[in-house]
Amino acid sequence: MPADIQECPISDGEEEIEGLDRELADLVLSLGDSSLVARWEAIASLIRAGAPAVPRLIGALKDANKYVRWGAAEALGRIDDPRAVEPLIAALRDHDKDVRWKAAISLGSMRANEAVCPLIRTLKDDDTDVRWGAATALGEIGDPRAVEYLLAALDEKGSHENRDGVIIALGEIGDSRAVDALVAALDDRNYEIRFEAVKALGKIGDPAAMNPLLNRLRDENWEVRLVTAEALAHLKEGGVTGSLFALLTDTSSDVRRTVAGILGETGDQQAVEPLIAVLRHDEECRYEAAEALGRIGDPRAITPLQQVYEFCDPCVRVAILNALSAIAMKNRGSPGSFQISGQ
Repeated sequence: MPADIQECPISDGEEEIEGLDRELADLVLSLGDSSLVARWEAIASLIRAGAPAVPRLIGALKDANKYVRWGAAEALGRIDDPRAVEPLIAALRDHDKDVRWKAAISLGSMRANEAVCPLIRTLKDDDTDVRWGAATALGEIGDPRAVEYLLAALDEKGSHENRDGVIIALGEIGDSRAVDALVAALDDRNYEIRFEAVKALGKIGDPAAMNPLLNRLRDENWEVRLVTAEALAHLKEGGVTGSLFALLTDTSSDVRRTVAGILGETGDQQAVEPLIAVLRHDEECRYEAAEALGRIGDPRAITPLQQVYEFCDPCVRVAILNALSAIAMKNRGSPGSFQISGQ
């Protein structure tokens, strides 16, 4: 080699690149550390490194250590570089179930359309968690091609966790072909399945689900009743508002608060009297009732709001004052006092 080349110094830029490459190599090695904390710190550092770390991480998907492969799949999903899609698809066939699961989750978070068909095949994986990951990923990607395969997976016998993931995915895709199967799931014995089926139907927003959802307002589980109220609000069908009034006296304060908020957002004046009853008799939900009455803006709420003011804690008093102000703004020129005595 000529002497002038042998003596050619390494530039600062080249040294910086070499230093970064060594640092990335060390971080990839740390993905296999026996300490969980050390592994997560390495993952976080690789994610911060971004695109320059991608080639190293792609190579790490073939490492003999499963923790290295898992960490690489996690980091690649967070970096969201298109170069990682094909290697992550290949990782769906990894012999370790946790790596397959993480590869599926990462492909979903990347919204990788190229992964739809491989993920559909992964719905047949031997492991429940991997199947759940594939279903979840398909939901995030949102490609309608997955619907018929997800429906087939929903029909198969399996753990409720697996069906749960399929139902969530169908809701995310939002295709009305799933409505009948999701309505059937509303009668499942497991409340978690009913819960997710209600949420999915709310996201799809098909009016055909209204009557089955109305029946879930009497579900034995308060969480199902709560998400049913939210789902019905999404449907925006006439007559839904009145069906929610009964939940203003639900045994769960969470349900009562949620329904009060929903009724306020609808702006339906039919809700004024039921909300006034909550304002007067339900201390736990007085704040939400006041807010809802302010949104509706009906002057009938003025006197009840004034009457309860002195009995309320400071936070509720603020909500009452805001409600009275909102009603005044919506009813300029209307007779009646909008002030609290002594204010």
